[in-house]
Amino acid sequence: MKTISFRLTDKQHHYLAAVAKNQMRSVEQLLWMALSEGIPYMFTEETYCVDKLQCDYTDEDRESMAKYPLATPCYGTQYYGDHPWAEEIRGNVLADIEHELDQTDAAFDLQAEITRTNELHAQRKQDYEAKEAAKKEEEAAKKEQEAAQ
Repeated sequence: MKTISFRLTDKQHHYLAAVAKNQMRSVEQLLWMALSEGIPYMFTEETYCVDKLQCDYTDEDRESMAKYPLATPCYGTQYYGDHPWAEEIRGNVLADIEHELDQTDAAFDLQAEITRTNELHAQRKQDYEAKEAAKKEEEAAKKEQEAAQ
């Protein structure tokens, strides 16, 4: 689990804390809600590109990877697209209330998932390069055979 800190003026903190209290939330819970809503809003007509982890691949991603062997699935590449990674932050509120947030984070090995994803793409690249090399060898052999005739 990671903690993020940022600076606010006393006045900004006052109003943020007041809004959180009005909404019967902690400041942290309010910020989780704001992030889950704000990221999709901010990137409605702007794009970004963040590679997905393998655990987040959809069937559509897998089909695309089969069709385009060197491409990697990304978040943020479509106008008006979904941002499920950000929207998932909203779930932290309930997980926090139910005291499950730390358990959820502890159950997920981020570094292992990053390694697994990187290994998958390295293997895909190796398979693609081997296929292309075999194709070139076949073409060269075909040209030699045609030249010999």
